[in-house]
Amino acid sequence: MGFAFVTDSSIEGITSLNSEMGHFNFFSVHHFNITGVTITAPGDSPNTDGIKMGFSSNMHISNTHIGTGDDCISILSGTSNLDISNVTCGPGHGISVGSLGKNKDEKDVKGLTVRDTIFNGTSDGIRIKTWESSASKILASNFIYEIIKMIDVGKPINIDQKYCPHPPCEKKGESHVQIEDLKLKNIYGTSKNKVAVNLQCSKSFPCKNVQLIDINLKHNGRHEDGPATAVCQNVDGSARGKMVPQHCLN
Repeated sequence: MGFAFVTDSSIEGITSLNSEMGHFNFFSVHHFNITGVTITAPGDSPNTDGIKMGFSSNMHISNTHIGTGDDCISILSGTSNLDISNVTCGPGHGISVGSLGKNKDEKDVKGLTVRDTIFNGTSDGIRIKTWESSASKILASNFIYEIIKMIDVGKPINIDQKYCPHPPCEKKGESHVQIEDLKLKNIYGTSKNKVAVNLQCSKSFPCKNVQLIDINLKHNGRHEDGPATAVCQNVDGSARGKMVPQHCLN
């Protein structure tokens, strides 16, 4: 189901079952509410994004369950003022911003809040992905993630500014997408991978003002791999409160 150039509308109480491709697509949609929606597809079904949006603003997604073979929610270029609450995601690839930076005509992504959300058995949880050799210089800013539960998530917190999944992408340059003003608060649960917090930012445009507050992510993979760890590259920020794994910010 697709919505384009729609304003002041809503969907409520709909179930989307086994869509062949993405379930709900939004383009240039403004002031739109999504509540009480159920999205279901097998975990191995390709390109079955639950909710995908671009060039949209002032959207609210709440009380929704998404299980799919791709991103539960995909947030693309030109999206602003998006509020997500009380969402359960799994299976799937988490709530993803991006990928960003691949095309020249992309616009900033700003103003995202994700709260009171559960990721259960997903490959990723909180995910931001930007292309390694990006064509556009844009800003991804003012993101807040709080009260997020991770249950057996592959990569609970994953900023990947070296996104290069397949040719013709070339691993030759740095991402030109600036990520700044990112707050991660009260993120807890279990990580399948030893690296539970991955902050891999651009060398040319380091992440700015990343706040970690009360992070408690335990590794529940192979015991011999040891406790969870965090990895930081080119990131400026601060940490306070409980920190498991130990943070790696300067």
